[in-house]
Amino acid sequence: MTSTRRERVRAATIDEIKEIARQHIAEKGAAALSLRAIAREMGMTSPALYRYFASRDDLVTALIVDAYNSLADDLEAARDACEVDDHAGRLAAIAYAYRDWALASPQEYALIFGVPIPEYEAPPEITGPIAARSMMVFLGVLDAAQSSGRGDFSDAQAAMTPTLQAQLQPWIDKFQYHDKPELVYLALSNWGLIHGLVSLEIFGHFDPDTSRENSGVLYRTEIAMLAKRLKLV
Repeated sequence: MTSTRRERVRAATIDEIKEIARQHIAEKGAAALSLRAIAREMGMTSPALYRYFASRDDLVTALIVDAYNSLADDLEAARDACEVDDHAGRLAAIAYAYRDWALASPQEYALIFGVPIPEYEAPPEITGPIAARSMMVFLGVLDAAQSSGRGDFSDAQAAMTPTLQAQLQPWIDKFQYHDKPELVYLALSNWGLIHGLVSLEIFGHFDPDTSRENSGVLYRTEIAMLAKRLKLV
């Protein structure tokens, strides 16, 4: 369907607001984000900008949704660049894409995975399904491997005690994996490992004198070990 000129102008204005907001977040942090400051930079009045975003929180939510979608898009593209039956390759590809996205978009990474913004609470009905996209990419690779008879998931199955399953139940329900709860356990625990290593790097907890290439050695080694632990290789 062809958009009208007014719709194109509105979309372009929204994109400009978001881009300036990202610049302000990079310079001052998300907590200092101000619609008035953005309006001033754009040569708009505050009431005019409020026609696009009713509040700072609405703008922050839009930026979070964009960040989650951007990450998931990159993970899906990395997965789809590998052969369907190359489960180890797909696992490695999405893990590397996760780190690459974080290094290329540190402000967006911090926005969704960093320190919570004071007095802001993300609306779960908006951000929840979008945030789940990335996890579903990882979970889907594990599911495909298990369904094809590749890999060894017996340890995860043995670990699924009633207590553990009770803790994981909200995630099992969210992903609709009631018949394969062990995959949810593996997805969450190993995604936590991947996320933890990337966060340590993004937030400067590795040696600052370590080059980016060398700082990735630990990450690449752990991803290779993950594939071995799951017997995908």
